[in-house]
Amino acid sequence: LAGRLEAVEQDAATRAREEREAREAPPAPPAQHEPRVAGAPGGGLTVAIGDAFSLNLRTRFQIRYQLGVPQDPDQALSQLVNIGTARLWISGHVLAPELTYMIQLAVAGRDFRDGAISPIFDAFLEWRGHRDLSVRAGQFFVPFDRLRTVREWALQMGDRPRPVLELTLDRDVGVVLFSDAFLGDRSPFAWRVGVFGGGGTNLTEGRPPGALVVGRVELRPLGRIDDDTEGDLDRRHEPGLALGAAFAANFGTDRALSTTGARFADGATTDYLHFAADLVFKWEGFALQAEYLWKHASADQLAESVFTRSGHGWVLQASYVFDPPIELVGRLSQLYAIGATDPRLVEEAARRGVEIGGGLNYYLNGHRFKLQADWIARMPSDFDLAQAQHVVHVQLDAMF
Repeated sequence: LAGRLEAVEQDAATRAREEREAREAPPAPPAQHEPRVAGAPGGGLTVAIGDAFSLNLRTRFQIRYQLGVPQDPDQALSQLVNIGTARLWISGHVLAPELTYMIQLAVAGRDFRDGAISPIFDAFLEWRGHRDLSVRAGQFFVPFDRLRTVREWALQMGDRPRPVLELTLDRDVGVVLFSDAFLGDRSPFAWRVGVFGGGGTNLTEGRPPGALVVGRVELRPLGRIDDDTEGDLDRRHEPGLALGAAFAANFGTDRALSTTGARFADGATTDYLHFAADLVFKWEGFALQAEYLWKHASADQLAESVFTRSGHGWVLQASYVFDPPIELVGRLSQLYAIGATDPRLVEEAARRGVEIGGGLNYYLNGHRFKLQADWIARMPSDFDLAQAQHVVHVQLDAMF
């Protein structure tokens, strides 16, 4: 009996010592994951560590030749040869695959518009934790019209249509709630609602208070479609259709084009209302984009020689991809001024409001590595080519 009691006491002492050592021991290190490294042409380099972190690094640049031909044959031609753009993307996820981030830096001279002093184009966090409600916060494209939110690397021609440049909303800092498949994984309905600062990018000084609110709805009745890139490079066998409409109001902006352009003098501000409707159709190599844009200011003139810019316009752009990947693209657009708006816009719409263009593209790796050439003519509404200004682009656009 004495021996059994001694054994019981030893077992109890051993358990007590083990429990004490377990309490005093440092915490176990977190599980280590071997980093996974992957890369692809045009997709950059990706490093992932478990489900908690990944980082993708991509670069892009554009070698661009531009020739301007004035209306007056006595005037000299204008040539520009440069690096049209140079970009660096840093993206991935952090903490969980549903929480992603992206930073885009644009460092070429042509990227520094409107007196920009920062190379930051995009910088945002995005949470896609639920099918019906996701969140993006930071600086990025205002989700307004499709022909502006298509990324620069996915464009078919060297310049965006003139009505888009005049009437769209550009990047801004804010928050967007959205769903790409509302109420069902195969749902054709998507929506976006956002609130932004309204002043655009690269703000370093205070301005009068204001805000930009925007709402957009999208319908894809024939199923999924890559409407965020131009052209039908996949030559899809089933037709795809995307319809979109958006409304926005920018209260108290101090910029002539709402979120871009020169700032009004003497602290003047205005309110802008915006509307957009757009369509994308793709099938068997054929692609069609159509868009209508409208912008109206609360006042035409804010002070002597200080005007707002109200107008509307439309764009049609069609293309066909042959096999091998050679693409023909054509564009027709028109810009109109509204009322007694900025006289410079009235004159531009009258003399250069119609835009006709055509292009030839060769894709070595889709939009991620391509050779492009296009011609654009801007003329009066009677389509008088003798009164047109012409511009020709030839460029190599490559992403690595």
